[in-house]
Amino acid sequence: MNPIEPGILPLVEALNATGLVQTFSSCEGHFDADGKGVSGRAFVDRGHAYVRFIPAPDMPTEHIERLLGNWLLTYKKKHGLMPVRVVGYKLFTPVDDEIDVTFVLELHPFNRFDPAPTQRADIDRAARQLANYVGNNA
Repeated sequence: MNPIEPGILPLVEALNATGLVQTFSSCEGHFDADGKGVSGRAFVDRGHAYVRFIPAPDMPTEHIERLLGNWLLTYKKKHGLMPVRVVGYKLFTPVDDEIDVTFVLELHPFNRFDPAPTQRADIDRAARQLANYVGNNA
């Protein structure tokens, strides 16, 4: 298992601490000097942070949907869309003969042309702010 990257760690810990969800994948985002967020040989969008999670056992999906909506609204009311746009959604992935359902929280720099250090600082701050809302509104 890879260690959780420090920029997204507060949000991962806050989500898991609720006992309502279980995280299984995350990325703090990676911002190149050119601000495009590409890595490796192929173009891969790493210019945003994310956390993927599933409901804890016996936790109704509808409850997680409401919580996710509340967290997003709380963040937007306090911070707007700038400098970080936070989105959440349900992801449906076909696996064998079934559909795997997960939840995703994404943190995107509003201006992808900001310098890489600015994007890093904005995303890290937004992850801490969102972690605070998650911890206080679970």
